[in-house]
Amino acid sequence: MAADSGKYWRLSLGYALAVAALVFAAHYLGVQGPQFLQAIYAIDPSRLALAFLLFTLSLVLNAAAFALANRAFGVSTAGLRLSGVWLATLLAKYVPVGIGHILGRGLMLSEFGIAPRTTVIVGVLEQGFSLLICAAIALAASALMSRADYAVWIGLAALLGIGVLLSAAWAVRNRIGVRIVPLSASLLGYTFAMAPYAGAYVLLVEPASTLTFIQALFAGTVAGVLAIMVPGGLGVRESVIASMSSATQASTVLAGVASARALILLSECFGTLVGHVLLRRAGAVR
Repeated sequence: MAADSGKYWRLSLGYALAVAALVFAAHYLGVQGPQFLQAIYAIDPSRLALAFLLFTLSLVLNAAAFALANRAFGVSTAGLRLSGVWLATLLAKYVPVGIGHILGRGLMLSEFGIAPRTTVIVGVLEQGFSLLICAAIALAASALMSRADYAVWIGLAALLGIGVLLSAAWAVRNRIGVRIVPLSASLLGYTFAMAPYAGAYVLLVEPASTLTFIQALFAGTVAGVLAIMVPGGLGVRESVIASMSSATQASTVLAGVASARALILLSECFGTLVGHVLLRRAGAVR
């Protein structure tokens, strides 16, 4: 009972912090309730529908990348099962301390005989690489706002970074048992998944400066992942994005990112159902 009580207190604290972050952002930007609701109602329903499809596409790409990452470390379980596990555990990240989805995947994957060590390696790879991609995109957007010709140097730096990463993996491939081709495909999958994710946000917010917004979006995403006490980074990403945006667009931005979060949750609920269906068809869930 005491353990359950402690768990609920941590959960309550996490969501309280999420609400506090949003309230602080709204207060800091001077956004009033009526302004916020008016901005919500002004979003075109067709944009909401398309954004939901883009968020869902991002989940599909991430699930496929997860399956490939497991392949890279010698896992022979069917790809649909691996993707199903990734999807079925999506909502577990909304409990403190933000790594519930990784723990949940470990438990489910152990039923297929996959070693916990492999699950940990893939989980660290997934989280670490996603963080690096987000940070790189935020830095690239910031650089491009200074000088457009920085795009060439940013591209070369990105290629160099990928080359170093793959070279390091190749050098230790026998020691850790990694396969380079599926690992490369997995990293590309995680990278491509950022495009529909960002596209959905841009569609909902319609920012005055796309580059400025992209910088704020991915900086906020990094902050949300690092804020491990807040379930799923709720409120943290939104408050960072809104705070880094133009004050003249404050209500529109806050309404757009709040709508995006709601659609992300909806797409993750849908993805969780699809994941359980895939696992049932594979005979993994009884």
